[in-house]
Amino acid sequence: MNQKLLKVPQDEEIREATFAINPEKAPGPDGMTSLFYQRFWATVGKDVCAMVREFFITGELDERINATNICLIPKTERPAKMSEFRPISLCNVGYKIISKILSTRLKRILPKIISETQSAFVSGRLITDNIFVAQEMFHALRTNQSCKGKYVAIKTDMSKAYDRVEWSFMEALLLKFGFDAHWVNLVMKCVSTVSYQVLINGEARGYIKPSRGLRQGDPISPFLFILCTEVLISHIRQTEATKKISGMKIARGSPAISHLLFADDSLFFCKAEQSQCEELVRIIDVYGSASGQQLNKEKSSVLFGSKVIASIKSDLKRSLGITKEGGMGMYLGMPEKICGSKKQVFSFVQDRMNGRINSWSGRLLSKGGKEVQIKSVAQAIPTYVMSCYQLPLEICNKLSAAVARFWWGVRNNNRGLHWVAWDKICVPLDEGGLGFRNFRDFNLALLAKQVWRLLTKPHSLLARVLKGRYYKHSNPITTGKANNPSFGWKSLMAAKQVLSDGLQRKIGTGAETYVWKDVWLPTNPPRPAIPRDGNTETGLMVHHLIDFERKEWNIVLVQELVAAVDVPRILSLKVSRTGRRDDYTWSHTNSGNYTVRSGYDVAVKQRKQGENEAMMEPSITEIKKKIWKLKCPRKIKHFLWSAVSGYVASASKLKERHCGNDAVCQRCGTEQETINHIIFECPPAVQCWALSSIPSSPGIFPCSSIYTNMDTLIQLVANTSMQDTQVSMFPWLIWYLWKARNEKCFNAKDVAPLDTLQLASSEAQAWRIAQIVEINAEEGKPAEDTGLSLNHRDTDCKWICQVDASWKDENEGTGLGFILFEDRRMKLLGIKHYDKVASPIHAEAEALSWALRETRKIGVCEVIVESDCQQLVHLINMPQEWPALGPELDEIDFLCSEFSSISTVFIKRLFNSRADCLSKAGRSRAPNFCYLGDKAPPWLANEASLCEPLVS
Repeated sequence: MNQKLLKVPQDEEIREATFAINPEKAPGPDGMTSLFYQRFWATVGKDVCAMVREFFITGELDERINATNICLIPKTERPAKMSEFRPISLCNVGYKIISKILSTRLKRILPKIISETQSAFVSGRLITDNIFVAQEMFHALRTNQSCKGKYVAIKTDMSKAYDRVEWSFMEALLLKFGFDAHWVNLVMKCVSTVSYQVLINGEARGYIKPSRGLRQGDPISPFLFILCTEVLISHIRQTEATKKISGMKIARGSPAISHLLFADDSLFFCKAEQSQCEELVRIIDVYGSASGQQLNKEKSSVLFGSKVIASIKSDLKRSLGITKEGGMGMYLGMPEKICGSKKQVFSFVQDRMNGRINSWSGRLLSKGGKEVQIKSVAQAIPTYVMSCYQLPLEICNKLSAAVARFWWGVRNNNRGLHWVAWDKICVPLDEGGLGFRNFRDFNLALLAKQVWRLLTKPHSLLARVLKGRYYKHSNPITTGKANNPSFGWKSLMAAKQVLSDGLQRKIGTGAETYVWKDVWLPTNPPRPAIPRDGNTETGLMVHHLIDFERKEWNIVLVQELVAAVDVPRILSLKVSRTGRRDDYTWSHTNSGNYTVRSGYDVAVKQRKQGENEAMMEPSITEIKKKIWKLKCPRKIKHFLWSAVSGYVASASKLKERHCGNDAVCQRCGTEQETINHIIFECPPAVQCWALSSIPSSPGIFPCSSIYTNMDTLIQLVANTSMQDTQVSMFPWLIWYLWKARNEKCFNAKDVAPLDTLQLASSEAQAWRIAQIVEINAEEGKPAEDTGLSLNHRDTDCKWICQVDASWKDENEGTGLGFILFEDRRMKLLGIKHYDKVASPIHAEAEALSWALRETRKIGVCEVIVESDCQQLVHLINMPQEWPALGPELDEIDFLCSEFSSISTVFIKRLFNSRADCLSKAGRSRAPNFCYLGDKAPPWLANEASLCEPLVS
């Protein structure tokens, strides 16, 4: 552990840390944002790397680098006291780079040393874990017979938690954890050499030299704080072991919970007894006196079981020193008490949405601007709550109504004219909509993510709590209806149908998967195996079909029990060599990991199936799809989409909707002013098209159909021979024809066709110029040197193996190729035609596995493997990101363990041309072809580069 923490960072690690810093963050005292360092890395990178390395070697840090500005952010609308401001530290980027490297390294080991009851800032844990567990505990205090008369929950708030951390305490703690003294010194230098100035009206004032505290805004501060909190947890566990405090269990099979912590938000559970409450107070006081933390009793509260008698409540509140009794407050932004009318409980979500939307001025935004506001802000407002609970349908409808009012409205608090039902808008761009979310479907997709985590992380605290209460002998998908469940569990069960649609078992040992009942075969959609004779023995597990001595399928038994159609599908699955347990994969993504986006698509599909919704007109949908691909401003694309959809306020449309009495065109007097008439048939419009360079043919273009006209123009733009002409400016011409019509209707002003054409042409030209981004290579287009460096070849390792795969289609064979070098000269090469595989990444994994097997066979113990598949190189270290590739990565991991030293690096295809040539040759050969040799086969004799030595 310490060796990895203390390793002097190389240039690439320093560069990655620099580019990981948000370039738009406020600058520190030096006035530089990370964007400067990123843009000019070619110039400043060498000096930055030298500065960082010097710090890691010497442990000395120039205090000027650690100078920090403090920006005071108000917590309330009208702050009157310093406690009503939140101090945010603005650090210099040079310091942030150092802190970022330290925190990134520390973050990797935190899951091993931080208690499972802490969810903040630990990889793989979410704030929602704490929320679900806490809500189960609150629900048990209200309804559980064994809890509601015996237990109490205490919610505490630490006053200025970050600012009060004692440095001496933190240093002693890090040493006690076993961190190396030099690494502790590096951290303490970062913490203790800080100096502050306060920004007042944008000007830095004063000079503050602190003697304690952590900065909010320093990358490493959150990780140091949760390490400090481990001391409190350790004390609580010791008292639990001596029975002085008893944690609360919501079910016999669930673990006892005595505390839940998320950063400085703490929640404690114990018996409603004087001795236990006093012991808890003593522990908090001891921790506070050592660490500097101070309990804010004004913001703390206590929640008793529903059957705890009043006299005991009074005595315990007096012992705790907390007078506020909770139950109707919030925990981590969620209501503590979720019962009764859910519409009333979650009304705050609707209020928050209305408050935000009402503060926007829709009059100042185009449709393109409104689209960005809705997708990036409005739709994100309820996401946090929807990740944990199923909002009532009425709340979802009101959220949609609020967004719709903003979309269609012209002025603030103005409903506007809703041209179409909002559900028609909330469909993907490819299907003719605008891509806005349906809140109900999105809610289910977010909840399905939580169910997925219960399945794939069965040993997490949340999964163990819920399993003991709701699905002790099954899983969240197959469990039945629970007795008196919490609203959180009801919400999860509402979403399991979404997850069931694409859930598939991924075979490891096969000990947890039923052959005839569980969905595990790689079909579309996935399904159980079909028995050969119709006899489905209920207890038959997949591991019964595996020969574990040879670690492969028992082919005879598979053919004897399973229908012939499924035999090749089963044999195509890899058997685990490492005893990996059966897992789950999601069939709607390539990676096999559930994503909210794919879950949303499934939820939409299921809703439409239930509603028997008719499909939209295919020809119109195709035109709408093409509109979004045009190169023009977003607001013009929206107008073209509205024109094709029939949502433009022409006189005839307004009359149809009883918003006007006259459908006559104001420019030419035609009785019916349609959108097609305005932009294609009105005499001024006809003149504009005739004056433009866009070819027209009477009766063909323009014609009486808006769809035909728009499709003709889009096809002209797509014509490669006409891309550089003025044809591509037609969206601007349509836009200014519409504006010319409005000038006549609202200002009684006639705009000449030539003026309209010239204005459209100049605006189109100005827009195109604005899209040209000139990047000066010297001034820092971020150097894309990933895969171009061959420094790894300069090591002492004399064996280098290049691998590649050639894949075209899942129904065709795959080519595998590798070439092994000893001291830069070719030693062995391999060419193979492999069976069908599902994807290119699967093919690359098979190529790597084969290369490793053959390399080990000839006695190689140390090797550097080069691959041009960056994704595979990444997944070797992070296999959990791609469950669909689990067996293949399992095989690679097993093979790597047979080498004393092995590293896999990514190189560009330019440097992997030999293996690329061999894999393509393998794909073109006959099935089952395999060649291994120390020289190229005769039919590849012309490929002279195969025999050339490697270069650095």
